[in-house]
Amino acid sequence: MPLSSTTAADEPLRQHGRLRTGDVALAQRVVAEVYEPHTLRPLNGARLDARLNAVQNGGLTLGYLTYGAEVGITLPPSDHWYHVNITLAGTSRVAREGGERGTTRGMNSAAILLPHRAQTIDWAADAAQFALKIPRADIEGHLAGLVRKPIDKPIDFDLVMNLESPAGRGLLRCIEFVRAEWEEDGILARDAGSRRQLESMIMTNLLMAASGPHQRLLRRETGPARPGVLRRALDYIHENAQSLPTLRDLTEAAGVSARTLQLQFLTHLGCTPTQYLRDVRLRGARTDLLHPSSDTVTVADVAAAWGFYNHGRFSSLYRSAYGESPSQTLRRTKGA
Repeated sequence: MPLSSTTAADEPLRQHGRLRTGDVALAQRVVAEVYEPHTLRPLNGARLDARLNAVQNGGLTLGYLTYGAEVGITLPPSDHWYHVNITLAGTSRVAREGGERGTTRGMNSAAILLPHRAQTIDWAADAAQFALKIPRADIEGHLAGLVRKPIDKPIDFDLVMNLESPAGRGLLRCIEFVRAEWEEDGILARDAGSRRQLESMIMTNLLMAASGPHQRLLRRETGPARPGVLRRALDYIHENAQSLPTLRDLTEAAGVSARTLQLQFLTHLGCTPTQYLRDVRLRGARTDLLHPSSDTVTVADVAAAWGFYNHGRFSSLYRSAYGESPSQTLRRTKGA
């Protein structure tokens, strides 16, 4: 089901339900336990039909939340967490202390709530959101790794993030992938090492998609190619492809910011570092299918060895690249 599905029968992460209630006090308590303390108040005397489905992915919390009624929420400063409320349906009105205000609409925009500021959110009765909670230390440390510069204060993300920009659509695809892995009990959701990749992917996409002063850091060092930058990144990819290096890993290996590395790949190779890494992994998988190490090797063995844990996605990528399915390649090889 796509993220925009919001009916009770097919809502995202339904099998990970934490809350189904019409009781305001219970809804406030459970949502506070999963996210953080806040004040919840129904508007216009409405009765709640609150539902929360949530999972923990390493340090990140991912949850589908709807109240089924007009509600107001007051979130005081906590100094510990960033929250990203991706509006799937309906609308919400958001305000920060200091006067910043904005509105989010379903599959169009998201609100980013900061750890060091008080915020209020008014949800429409038909609003449903995918709520992401990120530890402050994690996202600030991730930005520091990408830009290779210490981050010593909170990231002042703009209040509303555009989900219809190319970077915003990338974040939605990322969240959709993570949701699918949890709903299908994929290995990425169960393996600790793989969850690190999911966390890194989410945080990188968020930093690229959100507007704010941090974008100046991501855009720095965008001049001519530096000798060795691309080569260091390529060497690292080829030596470590099976361990699924993150963009942060690549920036540390290359010694430049994420933006510089992205531009070097786009300028000289016509693809992003992530796309190049995926292609290297696909080529490695094809080599192993063409030259299996034993007669008992399966497509699943090869896919897992190269970090493709969603077999349907792996088969689709492989067929697009090589004109046949992985199983066809392996059968032909074993037949020969």
